[in-house]
Amino acid sequence: MTENKVEIKARSVELLEDRGETSRFTHAEIDEQGKLIMYTQDIGKTPEEVWGDSDYEFWVTVLAEHKDMLLLALIEKLYAGRFSAVDEFRDFLESKGIPHKFENWT
Repeated sequence: MTENKVEIKARSVELLEDRGETSRFTHAEIDEQGKLIMYTQDIGKTPEEVWGDSDYEFWVTVLAEHKDMLLLALIEKLYAGRFSAVDEFRDFLESKGIPHKFENWT
């Protein structure tokens, strides 16, 4: 039985930084109310041409009470039909330093 004890401090992650004529920055965060927000900011040529402003922002919010639904949907998308799903999930948790407990029974 293994139990990892790592303090998770990150409340946001950078998903994309793509600089160019039109730059795009995408992040996901958990806010103070426990909501998950994924947001993008476009800066440069395209927002100027389309919106007449140098930047354009958009986002999707999942309320705290629906994060478990999201978590299960993402796990299903990543691991459904995979023979080694539990092993891969455990390896993923370990690679990210996410505390977990692995148990087995024989």
